[in-house]
Amino acid sequence: MMCKNHLMMQKSSERGPAGSVAYLLSQVGARSAQEFARLLAPLDLAPADAGILRLLRQSPGISQQGLAQTLGMHASRLVAVIDALEKRGLVVREPNAKDRRLYSLRLTDAGMEILRSIGQVARAHNELMCSGLEAEECAELLRLLQRIAARQEMLPGVHPGYKGESGEPR
Repeated sequence: MMCKNHLMMQKSSERGPAGSVAYLLSQVGARSAQEFARLLAPLDLAPADAGILRLLRQSPGISQQGLAQTLGMHASRLVAVIDALEKRGLVVREPNAKDRRLYSLRLTDAGMEILRSIGQVARAHNELMCSGLEAEECAELLRLLQRIAARQEMLPGVHPGYKGESGEPR
């Protein structure tokens, strides 16, 4: 969808990429991802790990296949991530009560504890990324970004980075 004001778009294109909403969203998004990874590093977690742990808290007992489907990633790729989280004692696989072929996933107490730390990191990250904005500006930006995300049919709370560059599950 194009911006309503064609004149605004024409003038912004004359200023180069810095005048493009899409470019600035990409630039700020990349910086945001870098900063979140940097802030998570002391916890020895990647952003993908943090997202998976958060989803497991929201959907206790979800199967590996169900989680992979929610994330839009290949189940085989998810297995390695879950293996690493399980090895750290953050996640446990349990037989699925409804289907013996499946494993259900749940957070351990250590997983719940690290989620509290992730929450602190997420709040610091949000403050960092909104620095320079007034509270009402930050709220307006959030509202506008939510509209853009909805228009792009992005699933709330699920980062599209779990999918490959083609948009297909990795």
